[in-house]
Amino acid sequence: MKRILLAGAVLALCGMLEAQELKVPKFGKRLSSQQAVEYLAHDALQGRDGGTRGDTLASDFILRQLEKLGLNPHKQPFTIKRGNISTFNVYGSIPGRSGKYIVVGAHYDHLGMGGQGSGSRRPDTLAIHNGADDNASGVAGVLYLAKHFAKRKDLQHGIIFAAFGAEERGIVGSKNMVENLQELELSGRKGISVKDIVAMVNFDMIGRLRNKAITLGGTGTAKEMDAIIAGASHRMGNALKVTRSEQGHGPSDHSAFYAQNIPVFYLTTGSTEDYHTPDDDSHKINFGGIDSVATFAALLVEQVQEYPGGLTFTETAAPEASPMRGGFKVSLGLMPDVTGQVENGLRAEIIVKGKPAYKAGMKNGDVIIQVNDIVIKDIQVYMQALGTLKKGDLVKVKVLREGKEMQFDVQL
Repeated sequence: MKRILLAGAVLALCGMLEAQELKVPKFGKRLSSQQAVEYLAHDALQGRDGGTRGDTLASDFILRQLEKLGLNPHKQPFTIKRGNISTFNVYGSIPGRSGKYIVVGAHYDHLGMGGQGSGSRRPDTLAIHNGADDNASGVAGVLYLAKHFAKRKDLQHGIIFAAFGAEERGIVGSKNMVENLQELELSGRKGISVKDIVAMVNFDMIGRLRNKAITLGGTGTAKEMDAIIAGASHRMGNALKVTRSEQGHGPSDHSAFYAQNIPVFYLTTGSTEDYHTPDDDSHKINFGGIDSVATFAALLVEQVQEYPGGLTFTETAAPEASPMRGGFKVSLGLMPDVTGQVENGLRAEIIVKGKPAYKAGMKNGDVIIQVNDIVIKDIQVYMQALGTLKKGDLVKVKVLREGKEMQFDVQL
């Protein structure tokens, strides 16, 4: 009954908002990070949930900003299978001599009105979740770099500036881009392959800089990382206190690129108590901090330009969390796809090299349909199945691979 009442309230409130004229700020050619965040996190955009009018307004706004910079922008439409919702990635580009590209990206969507199943940390509270930090701040970072590099004619590697849709629904937009690179309309060419991407830089929540401290993820994903970071830090004057994390995996868009053996940089100022609540609003953002983080990212991109042949990808260990946060004693050694794109079963996004599932012969993309006697319908059932296992067990795992059923004996 609570869900029915909440759904009715959502429809009523959304109806009132739709009836109002959507008034959003308008800016000139020189867009600041503050203006970008205040636009994207405006109440009129109603939280930028995928497939909504606010989502379209946000993607149109980003497209216009890239167009003003002469970056030949396009929308890449895609469908979120769960709910059959249509949304977009937005991207623009500048070419480089090598014919290869660095992707600079951030997701632009958020949680809409919140509610049950939205990802809100206050699921019983009906309110606009503006997502100023998560992730209007990240989009501001992308636009900052787009302005910085837009007129450059001397780049070794080109740059793709991307704003991804549907990250909050399971990094759907970035996965769609990686899987459909051949569709991209880039400056001077049509389509690229995974091998044409040198690195990916991801901004996710860079709006709450405190004590000059940021986290830089992905530092273990290329052999050249130490030199790149040292060079950028030196040129930055060590103005930021950078905590490194080697992980290439993670619950944000860079993981879609890492899964394709692409080195990644993940920049964030971290979560706050306002994360995924209606309190994540523009007036709490450190706008100068966004510019500082973006400046550091620009220097990282400059350092990557110094490697004409690209970077040497290195694999990192999977985190011992997800889905082990529930206190499970064992893991098959895989990163599950949390998007729900598979109706019956659980898709293994990444099979971690050297872990039990890898040793048993499982591969990325296998859809797990049974663990011992437990039929796997979704990630919740999978987590329940993990709870029945212990170290030393020999586990029978049934999967679908390209439509063919296979069984593996996984030694924990």
